Amino acid sequence: MNNYTKLTLAIMLLSSVSSFAREQNSEQTRNIPHQRPSFESIDANANGEIDFDEFSSKELPHGDHQIIFNMIDADSNGFISNDEFVNHKPPQPKKHRGAQS
Repeated sequence: MNNYTKLTLAIMLLSSVSSFAREQNSEQTRNIPHQRPSFESIDANANGEIDFDEFSSKELPHGDHQIIFNMIDADSNGFISNDEFVNHKPPQPKKHRGAQS
């Protein structure tokens, strides 16, 4: 085998391994559930309530801030209490069924 062929095979092998590693890392990242922040980390002014401004300053993994805020604010008073925050159960993502043979 000449050097050009060896180099070409090495590059192809390295590319395949690199692609496989990226795919594995991506798959692992998708399976890690999002960590829920603590009430205290969102309640920036430490007054015991989370208003919409405090809530919207945090990044959401998916969804609209206003819709989710309204879902958590069970009594619709415009603030999320610690009880509302703790008792809110986020909807679970739908699991996709793979193709069956």
